[in-house]
Amino acid sequence: MVRLFLLLALAPAASAAGVGFETDAHPINRTAPGASYADMLARVMPAVVSIRTAEVIPQSVLNRYRGRINPDKVMKDSQTGETLMPMGLGSGTIIHPDGYVITNRHVVMSSDGKSISQTVIVQLQDRREFRAKVLGVDPTTDIAVLKVDGRNLPSAKFADSDKARVGDVVFAIGNPLDAGMTVTSGIVSALGRSGKQGMGLLFEDFIQTDAAINPGNSGGPLMDFEGRLLGMNTAIKSENGGSVGIGYSIPANLIVSVALDLANTGKVVRGLIGVQGEDLPLAEATKFSISKSGAVRITVVSEGRAAAKAGLKVGDIIVALDGKPFENWNDLRLAISRHKPGDVMGLNFIRDGRGSITRVTVEERRLGE
Repeated sequence: MVRLFLLLALAPAASAAGVGFETDAHPINRTAPGASYADMLARVMPAVVSIRTAEVIPQSVLNRYRGRINPDKVMKDSQTGETLMPMGLGSGTIIHPDGYVITNRHVVMSSDGKSISQTVIVQLQDRREFRAKVLGVDPTTDIAVLKVDGRNLPSAKFADSDKARVGDVVFAIGNPLDAGMTVTSGIVSALGRSGKQGMGLLFEDFIQTDAAINPGNSGGPLMDFEGRLLGMNTAIKSENGGSVGIGYSIPANLIVSVALDLANTGKVVRGLIGVQGEDLPLAEATKFSISKSGAVRITVVSEGRAAAKAGLKVGDIIVALDGKPFENWNDLRLAISRHKPGDVMGLNFIRDGRGSITRVTVEERRLGE
């Protein structure tokens, strides 16, 4: 149950009748830097949707319990006329005018978390409702892609999340606690949250923000200052379930790589080369003059897989992928996973103090790997 707390204050008694008050009715100067984000938000908010999941109440159950089912607890499907029992609430973003919507996987799952909900209803801000088809979900990133039967719908464009910096202004939009479409603002608080700092997903690269995120915001957008989709609000770190200023959003570039696969094939195809690694301690990295970028020591090379075929060995220190540095083992693993089977990557590595490079042909990551 959501509780509302009133803020009370003692105020002086009303003054005698006849006192007037001055009003300045002109709107604020919204062209002044930082004065208002209203125009930008008015442009992008129509692409943000509310998402409800529900289970169909069979007619036999309705007949049996007619009069005992609270009408305030059920809803009617405007398209089919079926009676539905609401189960979950979340948000989403239309990313294509033909009705493709992104949200979190956990938003569209049934209450047991093991299957997709029977009914997923997408409501636009003009109050139009669509029953959505779930094209695919990815449990390793908590991303889902939906399709509604619409045309020329308002849609959002993606930003390049790799260019985000700590301190950038951001806006979280969604339907928190079923309060209605809401905007909160903040900044990018941190980048690359994963592992112990993440939420325990297999692939994580969260943007951390202090824009208020609450239950119901899940799946909604984190917009940048220009109204582009920088991330998808997914989770909060909190001891009591409420917003304490630590919210996590899946970055746009990871969303795009997953959503394209889900929209076109219903599943995600990821690359793998067959290694496990660990971050190189700073003291060792300093010896090799690579302390300013990430370095990963290979701890496992899977027999017969791509890395082994390319000649990589346990103890080799990977310092660049396709000539580009990376932050850590999680960053390298994510970069490899975004390659498609058959892609050829160049890996720069150090062995016995000497630098070298090898070409590795990416394989497909099998289920469970």
